[in-house]
Amino acid sequence: MYSFGAEPPSPTQNLSRHLAAVNQIGYQTDWPKRFTAPLSDDGIHFIVCWKDDPAPLFTGVIKDHVGDFSQFQPADTANDYVVVLKGGTLGECVSDPFLIRKELWREQLWPSAIDFMIDCRAVVGTHCSAFGGSPWRDGCFYDFAVPSLIFLYEANPGLIESLPHQMDWEKDKTRVFAPDFPFKSDKILELVKRYYAELEAPMTDAPDVAKLIHWGLGWYLVQFGKNEDKVNAQIVEHFAYLLSAWPRLKLDRWLPASFYDRCREFAQRHWERSGLLAIDPEWNSKKWISLEADNLGQGLVLPYKGHNAPGHSIVPNLLMYELASRTKDPMAAKYQQAAREQAAWIIAHLDLQDPRSTKGMRMSEHRTIPSLVWFLQHHPESAPPDLKAYITAWASIMVKRSANLWDFRRFDLENRWSLPSFNEPGNLAGFPACALAASWVVDDSATVQRLREISVAQFDNLFGRNPKFAASPSYPKNGFPLIERGWPIKYRPNTCAVLELVRGSLSASPGTEMYPFIPDGKFRHCEGWVNFNTAWNVGLAYFAWDAGKQAPTKK
Repeated sequence: MYSFGAEPPSPTQNLSRHLAAVNQIGYQTDWPKRFTAPLSDDGIHFIVCWKDDPAPLFTGVIKDHVGDFSQFQPADTANDYVVVLKGGTLGECVSDPFLIRKELWREQLWPSAIDFMIDCRAVVGTHCSAFGGSPWRDGCFYDFAVPSLIFLYEANPGLIESLPHQMDWEKDKTRVFAPDFPFKSDKILELVKRYYAELEAPMTDAPDVAKLIHWGLGWYLVQFGKNEDKVNAQIVEHFAYLLSAWPRLKLDRWLPASFYDRCREFAQRHWERSGLLAIDPEWNSKKWISLEADNLGQGLVLPYKGHNAPGHSIVPNLLMYELASRTKDPMAAKYQQAAREQAAWIIAHLDLQDPRSTKGMRMSEHRTIPSLVWFLQHHPESAPPDLKAYITAWASIMVKRSANLWDFRRFDLENRWSLPSFNEPGNLAGFPACALAASWVVDDSATVQRLREISVAQFDNLFGRNPKFAASPSYPKNGFPLIERGWPIKYRPNTCAVLELVRGSLSASPGTEMYPFIPDGKFRHCEGWVNFNTAWNVGLAYFAWDAGKQAPTKK
C-alpha cells in the first residue's frame, strides 16, 4: 500500500531529554501559538529565542504538557525562532526552527494550495492522466474543488489577483490537440478537446484561480451538458457558488458571459432532478457503518469516506434562493424552503454526541456546521429557531474532545483519537472552518477563544505538532521549503493521482495508533488526495474571513 522513501521512518525519540513539538513552518503573530512538550512536567520553564542567539525573548511555563507563547507578538522578521526547554531530570531540548509573521500563512501556504490545484489538473497538469475521470486527478463528485477555489478568491481577492500567472490556455490547448499528446484514454481526451473547442476561453490575464474555476465547471458542462439524466447533486451544487460569486468578484472581467449563461442554465436544469430540494437519504445514520466496527471493508465506508456530509446542500440552496429572488424567479420559495427543511432535519436527527456525525465525516465535515452558521448569519429570519443552540452545543462538545496535550480534536473520548482506519489530513485541514464559523455565533467568550486555539492546533498538527514530530507532506520540497521533516513514508509513485509530481500536497497524519504519545506506532495510509487539499483551501479561507472579521460573502 505504501513504500518507504529515500529517508527511513524517523527513529525513536530520545526520551532522556525534553521534547517540543512545534509547527515547523511557524505561527501567525496575532493568533494562538502553542506547542506540545509530551515528556515535561508542569512548571518546567521554556524560552523562545532566536535560532542563533540563546538570549530569551519570551519566557513561559509548561502546563499539562503544553507551552503557550501567544502573548509573544514580535515585529515581522525573516529570522527563525526556536523553543528551548530545560530543567528537572531531563536534558535540554531545542525545538525545530519556525517563523512568526503576521501574514505567514498567506505568504507560505496560500501559494502552495493554489499550486496544488494547478498541478493536479487531469490531463493538462503535471501528469497526463485522469484517474477518476474528474477535472482533478483522483477527484470525485464530493471533492468540493470549485467551491473551495471560490472561497479562496472571496476571502482574499487582492492576493489571488496578485499571484504570478502560471496557466496558459493556448499552450494547454495546443498540447492536447497535438498528434503525439501522450494520453491514452480516448473518451477523456475527447472531453478535454471539446472543453477547449466548445467553450470561450478565460481572459489571458485572468488570475489562475479564475481559470481553475473555468476549468472545473467547464469540464462538467462538457461532460454532462447534453445529459438529461440525473447528475450527482454535489456536482450540481458547484455551479451555485459560481453564480453567487459572479457579481461580487466581478468575474465578468475574467470569464466570458457565455460561460455564466451556460452555468446558470445547467444549474437550473439539473437542480431539482438531482435531489437538491430533498433530504439526502445518506444523511441518515441508520445507513452508516456501526460505531463498533474497526475493520472497514470495501463498501462499508459510510460515513468515514466523506461521501455525503449532512447539510451539503443547505448553502447551495440559499445561494440559489438569493439569485432567484433578485431575478423574480418563482423557484425562490422552493430553494428557501429546502434549505430550511434540511437544516431543521439536521437539528432533529443528527446526534452531535455521535462522533460519526462530526469527525466521522472526514475531510467533508466542513459541509455541516459552517453551512448552519451561514444560514444563521445570512438569513436569520428564516432559520430554524433552535439553530444557534445546536451550533453552541456542537462547540461545547468539540471543546471537550480537544482537552489534551495536542489540543487535538479527537474522534471520541474513549479509545479513538482519529477516524477508524482511514487517514485524515483533510479533516485536520478543514476543521478550522467548522470551529471558526461556530465561534462567530457562540456567545461564551471562553468557548470562542478555545475554538480559535483548536482551529490553529489542527493546522499545527499538519505541520509537525503531533506525536510523530513530522509534517504531513511526504514531499516537502514540493511547496513547503520551511518544513524540517516531512512524512517519513511515501505512497508508491506513478499511482492514482501521481502526487509526487505535485506542489503543495498533504499526504498523511498520525492515527490513533500514535496517540497520546507513541511515536513509533503503526503508520496509516500515506496517500494524498485532492479532497484533502480542497478541505485545506476551505480552512485557509475561513482563517482569512475570521481575521478580516467578516462572514463568507458578507461585504
